[in-house]
Amino acid sequence: MLIPEFLRALEQVVPLSAAGYDRDAIGLQVGLAAGAEITGVLFAYEVTEGVIAEAKKRRANLIVAFHPLIFPSVAAVTDATRTGQLIRDLVKSNIALYIQHTAFDTHPEFGTSRLMAKELGILDTQPLRGVMSVGLMEERRTEFGMGAVGRLSKPLSRKGLLTLVGKTFDTPFLRCNQGGPKSIRTVAVLGGAGMDYYSDARKAGAEAFITADIRYHDFYRADHDGILLIDAGHAETERFVTRGMVLAAEQALSRLALSRPLERALEKVNLKERNLALRLFPAKEQPNSVRYFHP
Repeated sequence: MLIPEFLRALEQVVPLSAAGYDRDAIGLQVGLAAGAEITGVLFAYEVTEGVIAEAKKRRANLIVAFHPLIFPSVAAVTDATRTGQLIRDLVKSNIALYIQHTAFDTHPEFGTSRLMAKELGILDTQPLRGVMSVGLMEERRTEFGMGAVGRLSKPLSRKGLLTLVGKTFDTPFLRCNQGGPKSIRTVAVLGGAGMDYYSDARKAGAEAFITADIRYHDFYRADHDGILLIDAGHAETERFVTRGMVLAAEQALSRLALSRPLERALEKVNLKERNLALRLFPAKEQPNSVRYFHP
């Protein structure tokens, strides 16, 4: 299968038009020749030297990453910057780079916040802020959107929810405010930096809001508003993203096969003896630039 064909199929499941941030840097950032056949696809949270090395080792000539490498732009491609050095490595290694970021965030099934909510056991989730509505089979419509809000199967105490969050996201330290309800049932989540959606969480009736990169004074704000505000870490709240990206790609391939006659599907989806679905690799390296020091 050609790289452009695979990416077109992927965009049927994770449309770039559903991006939750209109100035996001998504889509193809490093390309190969139009006729390049896929040898393998590595799905990664972040582009690092280690991720590129893993792609080479696994003979993957396409990296589908969550976070952009080029954001918002790059002035020069040299080894003087981390971005330039990594771009040079990708080009020299004949590896293409495609970014999903907030287009993936908004997905109603695989999106970052929906994955968070599922792992926490939050039920009946809805987006905090919708971005688009897409018609599906049986005339159903699915709402893409940033964040998720829903209810726990049973109320939890403040300590109970903090314990659940810490264990779910494997966060060494949680940051939270002093206030909030003693009993919590309605919870909003948004992976990564989500305080732009704090007001949406309040409007949705959330008694707790779980996100990351929260500023000092926002905790006082939450005390005043009577909501439990939890900073569970940027990479930690997005720890399930790579798994979801692979699931979305597998769904894209399934849809592509169903849309063609069987013989055509087999011809295009197979790579020599191995089906392309077996060449979709979640990266073993899950980078996190933050290190926690225990004095």
